[in-house]
Amino acid sequence: MILLKNIDYLDHNFVHQKNVDILIKDNIIKKISPSSDDNFDDFFSECNSEHHPEIIDGKNKVVLPGFYNMHSHVPMTLLRGYGEGLNLQNWLFTKIFPFENLLTAEDTYWGTLLGLSEFLASGIISFSDMYMRMPGIVKAIDEVGIKANLCNAITDFGPGIKFCETEAYRDEMFLLEYMKNNPTQKIIADAGIHAEYTSYPEQVLQLLEFAVENNLIIQLHLSETAFEHEECKQRHQGKTPTEYFFDLGVFQQKCILAHGVYVEEKDLRIIQQNAAVLVHNPASNLKLGSGFASVGKWLDFDVTVCIGTDGAASNNDLDILQETRLAALVQKGLKRNPKLLKPEQLLQMITINGAIAQGRNNCGQIEEDYAADLVIFDLDTPNMQPVYDLATNIIYSANLKNVYLTMVDGRILYRNGEYQTLDIEKIKFAVNRIKNEKLAQLS
Repeated sequence: MILLKNIDYLDHNFVHQKNVDILIKDNIIKKISPSSDDNFDDFFSECNSEHHPEIIDGKNKVVLPGFYNMHSHVPMTLLRGYGEGLNLQNWLFTKIFPFENLLTAEDTYWGTLLGLSEFLASGIISFSDMYMRMPGIVKAIDEVGIKANLCNAITDFGPGIKFCETEAYRDEMFLLEYMKNNPTQKIIADAGIHAEYTSYPEQVLQLLEFAVENNLIIQLHLSETAFEHEECKQRHQGKTPTEYFFDLGVFQQKCILAHGVYVEEKDLRIIQQNAAVLVHNPASNLKLGSGFASVGKWLDFDVTVCIGTDGAASNNDLDILQETRLAALVQKGLKRNPKLLKPEQLLQMITINGAIAQGRNNCGQIEEDYAADLVIFDLDTPNMQPVYDLATNIIYSANLKNVYLTMVDGRILYRNGEYQTLDIEKIKFAVNRIKNEKLAQLS
């Protein structure tokens, strides 16, 4: 058990609640009460002295639901800084895909560990990821203890290739077998389609059949660039990528749609009517020169919105706090409207919206009987004082130095700058070894 003593928190409406005691037992939030020495006597009386809770002093701290990074390629930390100054198409086909072809499961294991270290340091407790060499990724996640929705997306360029012949299929079968043997739902299998331009209709239909049979969420990239969006129209009788996937039946499954920079109003209607989720990735879209999504318009159409960092090769960090702040600032500036994207909306995008999108019940809020997936911020720093509105401070003032603790299912994974379940020095050594090996192979 863990007792957060005399701590502030943001409730389900992101209203600042002060001076409470929060008892965490097993993997859930057991009780929330006004701070008092007597509140938890009933709980303590059930335990002998060896099982009294660890007490964490909450003075000058606030606890929030842990954050959800809803679009990432976490092993791409291995490619951070590789392939700079290119647009998406050139970046993928001249730099990224050739490098990725050389990766092994051991490589993705180390790349994932490096990415997870960044996730935990920014309060991320779960993420939706699309990548390959799945055994290495799952091994890393298992060791660290974070939550994830994983898929290997079909990324094939030959019309005769069947889904069941692809690495994506083999990785999906690996994930389903893992879930069968590990029913905790910490790791959830999704299905994945890289994009319209890297797949063929026959493959999409085969993957869709697989997703329906196994009740899988589908992750995909959608209208990320103007080139992709317009080229799709030329290939498919004027259909946008959204219309193309809709006509193939993809939206009968729950869909997590990354980017959406060039979605049109007719696309937004399809997305909203089919309860799909759009994931905004501002840093990656800006860095690759892809543009910037009209998130305000998404909200006007009542679309569920989440935020993702994308991969470290196109961001180049995995800080969800910075990503969320950037989403707000650029949107306000582009639309010349300072009222766009309120702090409460932004926090909703990286907490409860993510939990619902991933299919995780009783997650994403500070509520009794909800999962103890939490991030604690230290308010006792110059950049966080004074506090007029706590949600505003979290979005516009907080940085990684303010993240005091990250907890998943009641287990502390990161505290006061220290990792509890990974060896960061060993990880840094391994990824630099991998970098040198791959550069030698590519030369």
